[in-house]
Amino acid sequence: MVTLTSLTFAGNPPAWVKAKPVDNDYYIGISSALTTEKNFQQVARDKALGDLIGEINIEIESSSLLNRQEIDEQYSESFRQDIKSTAVAQLEGHEMVDSYNDGERYWVYYRLNKAEYEKLMQKRLSDAINQAYGYWVKGLQAEKAGQLVDAMDLYLSGLSTIEEYANRRLPVDHQGKSTDVGIELYTSLKLLFFDLTIRTNPQKITAQSFSKEPSIVQIEVLRGETPAVGLPLKARFSIGEGSVSLDSKTQNDGSATLTLTNITSKLTYQEIELRVDVKVPTRFNTSFMKQLTDDLFDHIPVIKLPVEVEQSPLKVILYTKDHDTNTSLLNMISSYLNDYFDIVSDRESADLSIWVTPSIRKGGIVKSEMYDLYEIFASCDLTITDLATGNIVANFGLQDVRSLVPENSSNSKIRSTAQRDLFKKLRPVIERNLQKAHFSRKAQSATDLSPEDYDDTSMPEIIE
Repeated sequence: MVTLTSLTFAGNPPAWVKAKPVDNDYYIGISSALTTEKNFQQVARDKALGDLIGEINIEIESSSLLNRQEIDEQYSESFRQDIKSTAVAQLEGHEMVDSYNDGERYWVYYRLNKAEYEKLMQKRLSDAINQAYGYWVKGLQAEKAGQLVDAMDLYLSGLSTIEEYANRRLPVDHQGKSTDVGIELYTSLKLLFFDLTIRTNPQKITAQSFSKEPSIVQIEVLRGETPAVGLPLKARFSIGEGSVSLDSKTQNDGSATLTLTNITSKLTYQEIELRVDVKVPTRFNTSFMKQLTDDLFDHIPVIKLPVEVEQSPLKVILYTKDHDTNTSLLNMISSYLNDYFDIVSDRESADLSIWVTPSIRKGGIVKSEMYDLYEIFASCDLTITDLATGNIVANFGLQDVRSLVPENSSNSKIRSTAQRDLFKKLRPVIERNLQKAHFSRKAQSATDLSPEDYDDTSMPEIIE
């Protein structure tokens, strides 16, 4: 920045304060700030430069990227404002012509040579075009090699480079032909994931719930006939429930391995949803880039892999003590387990037994302004026994889950509150343990095992 004159103090204000000059060779910016404002000189300067930039016309050329039909027309005005804001921050070559202080308000006058500004902008534009072209060419090479994530990053980097110039035509010479690098980057990006194919072998999984044998599925991801390399994938149960793991990325041949280690839902038909897990990096989060990438992944296929569960659900008999005292918790546990097993009351037909051992104890009194509160601590242990073998296959629980209830609460209110709070935290613990568990189906009648194989001496109550 060049300063042409020094500060003028109170007196007759200069003509430029009363009326903004017109100069065909310069962009002019004039503004003011109250002298009582903090950093009033900087405030006046920033406002004057904003006024100067406002004189620069941001035209959207007909053949530019911004004028493409796919881009939201309402974004055009927003783009102009963003460009002007960026221009203020990057402005070079402006000069302060004069300033004036009448004791109450500070005025400042800036100008920018139009020819010098256009020369500077042409250099910046040329540098941006060359850099963007480099990104595009490297992106094409990555795309040809099946490295789609790398290609996406390169195309996005190229578009980010020319973001300020998206209103202009951006010509480059490519293989002897003139083309617009902005439009080429945008088109390449939009088509990048358009021709993806995801194949699975087998096309359907047949398995048993809670089986010890994992099911393996080989996955192949192609773009056209080219393997998609290093493409992140994710899988989840969209119908049913179980444990599924997957290679984080496709290999050099476009392959990945999905392993179904357990099925915990008792549904006979289930589905695993398999999809490409790719996102736009957060560094490309400007409004311009969001406009370009809004529907980027809409055409990526999502595979629904059928899972057919053989045999009927495992049957479980639930035992507890003090059923009447713990009715609320036991009902919640029974209802939740019903998603995984058939709950039965006949031990001879059961494959598993589950002991539910809850307990509640009072703690201290917590003082508060409104009323005093009781501390209540609730615990629960679950023991799962495989009745085919007599082995305990899972033993887990939660201890001393804290609840607070008003001191004057009834015993039933205390129990229901404590049991509700306990179950909220116990439920994910049950889920995690079932995801890891494997059970056998009882191949022999319960009467084939001696009574000593069961711990029934305590006369448990059956939860129905």
